[in-house]
Amino acid sequence: MTIKEQIKSILEKAVKKTLKNNSDEISVQYPSDLSHGDYATNIAMKLGKIMQKNPREIAEQIVKNIPKNTLIEKVGIAGPGFINFFISEKNLKIEMAKVLKEKAKYSKSNEGKKKTVIVEYSSPNIAKPLGVHHLLSTIIGQTLNNILDAIGYKTISINHIGDWGTQFGKLIYAYKKWGNKTILEKDPINEMLKLYVKFHEVAEKDPSLEDAARKEFKDFEEGEKENRKLWEWFVKESLKDMNKTYKKLSGIKFDYTLGESFYEDKMDELLEEGKKKKIFVEGDEGSYIAKFDDENMSPMVVQKKDGATLYSTRDMTTLKYRITRWKPEKILYVVDMAQNMYFKQLFETAKRFSWYKDEGFHVSFGRMRMEDMQMSTRKGNIILLDSVLEEAIKRAKKIIEEKSPNLKNKDKIAEIVGIGSVKYNILSQNRSTDIVFDWDKMLSLEGNSAPYLQYTYARAHSILRKAKTAKVSVKTDENKNEIAEKISHILRMIPKFKEQLIFSAHEYKPNLLSQYLYELAQKFNSFYNSVPVLTAKNKKEKIFRLQVTQSVSQILKNGLALLGVEVVEEM
Repeated sequence: MTIKEQIKSILEKAVKKTLKNNSDEISVQYPSDLSHGDYATNIAMKLGKIMQKNPREIAEQIVKNIPKNTLIEKVGIAGPGFINFFISEKNLKIEMAKVLKEKAKYSKSNEGKKKTVIVEYSSPNIAKPLGVHHLLSTIIGQTLNNILDAIGYKTISINHIGDWGTQFGKLIYAYKKWGNKTILEKDPINEMLKLYVKFHEVAEKDPSLEDAARKEFKDFEEGEKENRKLWEWFVKESLKDMNKTYKKLSGIKFDYTLGESFYEDKMDELLEEGKKKKIFVEGDEGSYIAKFDDENMSPMVVQKKDGATLYSTRDMTTLKYRITRWKPEKILYVVDMAQNMYFKQLFETAKRFSWYKDEGFHVSFGRMRMEDMQMSTRKGNIILLDSVLEEAIKRAKKIIEEKSPNLKNKDKIAEIVGIGSVKYNILSQNRSTDIVFDWDKMLSLEGNSAPYLQYTYARAHSILRKAKTAKVSVKTDENKNEIAEKISHILRMIPKFKEQLIFSAHEYKPNLLSQYLYELAQKFNSFYNSVPVLTAKNKKEKIFRLQVTQSVSQILKNGLALLGVEVVEEM
């Protein structure tokens, strides 16, 4: 159990003893002011409203009934009835010792109890290069997968690639009309993108091309050999290109890459089941739809009038397949908020099937805002992900040349800092809002950025490296109160690492973890700037301060690893 969970357990016993039969959920929070303790609860105020009693009196009674324990050093009551808890320094040091002993494993816990969670992320369309808009799903999804795995869930990561649908009818038509095999073989992805863009440019003047594309896809879906062969070629070349970019991003991995085509032979069964149970009913001109009572939700089409399937058919089939095969606790779809209504329709329809027990959850995120530039594959002004990563590395290298011209392995460090900056920029922002892409902020050595955290880690590592040769000083003029306060702030932060990890997992928000790491780095830099470590006044104090430094270093490394950000020993 984390310290927060232990506090909650102690509180539950005290409240039960006070009220005999309380069913109210007890919430334990962090006070905004450190002078108010390490943890706090407003349970007395909540009970005061329900029972029509003075919350301070209830708080006093709860405090009296707190069982004896070695965890809490002091309990206080503040304001209208907040109960504040101060953890003993002994227990904080015990937690620091766990960090030093467990090292990389300190992130691990059994919160998830080995329950299965499927995380679907990235999910790009075949025959198009990965654009910067794929960054959000890829980075947020991978991080959530990492965090859930760390706290004890059995995670299954899936890249659900778009390798099916009318878009392939468009590409097949465009290739047959304007394509050149030799040119496409030299530069497959960019040539496919050009053909796709050209199709839409011509189709704007001649809408009949849309019908021609639909026919090409229907022929393909029914097994027409030439179209099948072209499709297989497009898919093979696309996957090769995508995997190069994933490798460049570092730390992106999938347990399964299953395209929509994987479910081709499973859709008929799903459609028949839905029709038999009247979940899918006949719509216009022989199509099949799922209707909803909510007037704000338009019907979801699952089969076109010509019998062709849609992505909704494949998504419903995918959902059933995943539940049947893996029996997950949750299936997370990391997809932007533009698809909010679609997922409402999908899950609402799934609820009508006996095999669905509310496993699906849409982890939505805002759009990427980059200098007001609109991104559309159809128009061809896509911002390539590879180009963004190359630019990040180039800018990081320039900063390194300016700040640390004598640094070894500058190219490698520039790559780690540049890629880390791109990732952390996304993960440090609340996914519920639009994500702002700001080069200056993300590469800054100050503020909530990857370079700031990487530099803090490098600083800590520098102290640990020098400790092997540094001699004990005979200084006696240390400001004891200031030093004790700086160290106390760090010790009180340590137990919150795992707590924030669990909170991030429950809320599906990596920014909660990144905010914790940033605050820890701030506390350490304040410690670093005013507390002598290598020149401590005696050996015992030096060892203790080195342990504090090492624990911060380890937590930063562990936390950044979960965010997919590498650290460097020198910067």
